[in-house]
Amino acid sequence: MEDIFKPQSLTIGELFGNKDALYQIPRYQRPYSWGDDQLEKLWDDLIEAQITGEPNYFLGSVITAKPEETSNYLDVVDGQQRLTTLLILLCVCRDLYPNLNNDILDIDPFAVDAKMVKSSIRFNDRFERLRLRTHSNHESDFQDLVLQDGKAILNKKPYKKDLRVEVAPKFKFMNTSWFFREKLNELGEEKSGEFINYLFNKVKIIRIDCQSVSFAIKLFQVLNDRGLDLSNADLIKSFLIGKIHKIYEGDDELKKQKEDQFMDDWKICENIAIDTYENMNNLFVMYEYSLLAKNPERSLYDELKKLFEDKDPNNVISNFKKFVTHYKNDVYYREDALMYSFFYIRWTMYWKSIVLTALHTEYPEYESFLKVFKRYYYINWIAGNTLTKIKQTSFNIIGWIRDKKPLILIQEELEKGLKNDTIKRAIENLNGDIYYEPWCKPLLFLLEYKQQDSPNYLSMDNRNIHIEHILPRAYEKNIDWEYFKDVDGIDTWVNTGGNLTLLSGSKNIVASNNSFDKKIIAYDGTGYHEGNDDKVTSFNITQKIVNDYNSNKFGKSWNSDSINDRWIWFCNQVESELEIDLTEIKEILL
Repeated sequence: MEDIFKPQSLTIGELFGNKDALYQIPRYQRPYSWGDDQLEKLWDDLIEAQITGEPNYFLGSVITAKPEETSNYLDVVDGQQRLTTLLILLCVCRDLYPNLNNDILDIDPFAVDAKMVKSSIRFNDRFERLRLRTHSNHESDFQDLVLQDGKAILNKKPYKKDLRVEVAPKFKFMNTSWFFREKLNELGEEKSGEFINYLFNKVKIIRIDCQSVSFAIKLFQVLNDRGLDLSNADLIKSFLIGKIHKIYEGDDELKKQKEDQFMDDWKICENIAIDTYENMNNLFVMYEYSLLAKNPERSLYDELKKLFEDKDPNNVISNFKKFVTHYKNDVYYREDALMYSFFYIRWTMYWKSIVLTALHTEYPEYESFLKVFKRYYYINWIAGNTLTKIKQTSFNIIGWIRDKKPLILIQEELEKGLKNDTIKRAIENLNGDIYYEPWCKPLLFLLEYKQQDSPNYLSMDNRNIHIEHILPRAYEKNIDWEYFKDVDGIDTWVNTGGNLTLLSGSKNIVASNNSFDKKIIAYDGTGYHEGNDDKVTSFNITQKIVNDYNSNKFGKSWNSDSINDRWIWFCNQVESELEIDLTEIKEILL
């Protein structure tokens, strides 16, 4: 009887050089994802082991399985990141040093030459030692960027933003090959030859060959429970794939059909993650919160494993796909002021989970709910409350939505929480120095949105937009503003809503320390920039100052009266936006 699994201790030379050393990364595995941190650690560990003369350096384990279809290739169930990384290293060595160790081949029987390196990349010069089946694009990218002769050393260091896209491994291939090119260049050909000799002959991996994919996945999950570094999304996928194999055991055709259907849906979800600059783990956290409607008691994987235990895996991924499709179409791509306002809030996972629950369950009063919910979160934020304060209420909201509670009841519950000093503290915080508050710029953005019918999204990451002090903070040092030195209490007004607006454009921002007359030029449209400069935004809340100036409302001057007028306008706008009574602070004037 053949063993259900068989562990082998293999050197890297054997791992990639034996006749059975043909590997494929199956569709259900995550794409290649190693970044600089993992690469640096691997390199440093290998170099240290070589320098110290470690006779047998252990590099971990690889779990393989016979694929469901007839094939000479082994499915890699665990260890694909290390295998891919090592193969990229070999491809870089092949291209960089085609005469590797030629000068010692006659005296060292264990020296590794270019022919051995090439044989470790392609068996009999016909079959790739490693094939990527995670996606057709991944296979072609790997071929074009790494496997083809001469290509691995041509890649440049990708931009950080490209490396952050988890499910687009093209840039990770480029980064890893660039990394090893730099390292091998630093070593030089002779030292690189010594390193490759050590890698092939002294570095070992335990390869565990399983008779079935189902058993390999079970082994994979057991090993992970003992501390392997795998993402929750990887584990959820392997758990659900494992359930498919168990449910349809004995019916290979139906099993393959269900697995293919599952993976098609999974790929759609991964693409949604790419399109929305999210990651699968975060999307699963939102889904978890939506399903539980309470604070999780276990890890993300353990909670979802329990929730999915009695569910059909294909129904699970189909429902998850609908959930994340709502995120893409109805949250991320929705273009209006109401949805924009949520993206500034710091409690990201909570507001997204709540909004998605309302969408996914088709809550009947959805649009009205969004306004009530936005108000609750913003008032808490302005009041200085932390996540701890709103966390339980957030889970309560999810439960109320799932139970289809009437909006009036939800509103009453939220109002109870706000009346417990929260509104009072929010009003106090609005009546003072708001410039350094994390909610200051988002609040000004919300007021700007109120002035337009179809506003464009204003990003907090746009460094071209800044909060402008109409009266400069250093007014005492500017002769054009010295008349304010005699105004009692002016210092307490410099950072208030009565003296702040929005401004964009580097030239305009430089001009913000000038006289009021020159500031008006910066405030009016593109200001000191050309009219076709698309990096400069004209803000309606700033244009209002220009309009008052042109109408000679305050003698074309920024003075106590104009600050008081701006303060009253600011309070009125916030009152309307957040449905909060600011009468008591609106009457406090300079």
